[in-house]
Amino acid sequence: MLHTTIKNEEVIERYVRNRLTPEERRVFEEHFFACDECFEKIQETERFVAGVRDAAERGILAYPEDSARSSSANWLPWAFSVSTCAAVALASTLAWITLHQLPQMRADLRSTIAKVQSQEQLIARQKEARPPLDTPEANVPLVMLQAVRGDEASQAVLPTDAKRLVLWVEPAPTRFTSFRIEVFSESSKPVASISALTRNPYGAIAASLPAGQLHPGIFRITLIGQAPPPASLVGEYRIRIRRP
Repeated sequence: MLHTTIKNEEVIERYVRNRLTPEERRVFEEHFFACDECFEKIQETERFVAGVRDAAERGILAYPEDSARSSSANWLPWAFSVSTCAAVALASTLAWITLHQLPQMRADLRSTIAKVQSQEQLIARQKEARPPLDTPEANVPLVMLQAVRGDEASQAVLPTDAKRLVLWVEPAPTRFTSFRIEVFSESSKPVASISALTRNPYGAIAASLPAGQLHPGIFRITLIGQAPPPASLVGEYRIRIRRP
């Protein structure tokens, strides 16, 4: 028996209602015993009919006024009509969700994904721009600043792999307890400024500068007393940076 015949002749409904001829019943049973799809539809229909019958007996479903309660031929088509209406309503709901809700949900999802990707890119750029953590460095170059005259300058040799240059200055006794060091290039362009410096246990002031900012040449360094105010120049120094 073909599925088109089963559908067109409502064989499953007639089988459940016991409306098939003995020959039709035999042929259909031979078919659905080997057909999982039809066997499942029969079970679904039987469960549905049993549910409708139970609801009718409980008074949940009312029979049409011109129908007899004992005639399944009268109430079963009406029950299938109710099922059809429910299926149409469900299909309409699914269509509304598909046409209206899903596009909006997809748009929201794309917007969320775009925001997440933008944040990930921002975090990646920040990580790239973030200076690397300081690591221990051996043989850090150090220059002791001394007051000089004229074109004289203290000498500082920076190896190619040097990361920092330590400045060490021992100012004369003064009223200041806090200092600021300012570094200028030979053309008086500001290179670096370090504030809130205090004397170490040796009575000196030490500060480090990134070696990458110190190209070969002469730099002018000023030591300014900050606190207590008013600020005032304490000393001026010159260093010549050399690379091996």
